[in-house]
Amino acid sequence: MSSPTDRTPLHQTTGAKIGIAVFLLLTFVYAIVIAQQILLWVFLALGVVVLWYAARLVIAFEHIARHLGEIAAAQSDATTSPDDAGDD
Repeated sequence: MSSPTDRTPLHQTTGAKIGIAVFLLLTFVYAIVIAQQILLWVFLALGVVVLWYAARLVIAFEHIARHLGEIAAAQSDATTSPDDAGDD
């Protein structure tokens, strides 16, 4: 028995959010305890946030492009369908 494919984007999955939180927590502990430089962690966290929003932006562009393609296909089908007005 196969399970249906999950079409949830990566940035919306719980596992990705937990993984990023654990990564940031571990790097925070490293920056405070071992390196003793909080600014190092701030830059790292800022980089993670920028990458997170960049991924969301790419996914949004993909959705927009897919829907525009569907609209274009529907319009081209409407213009190329034969007219049943009767040309006799």
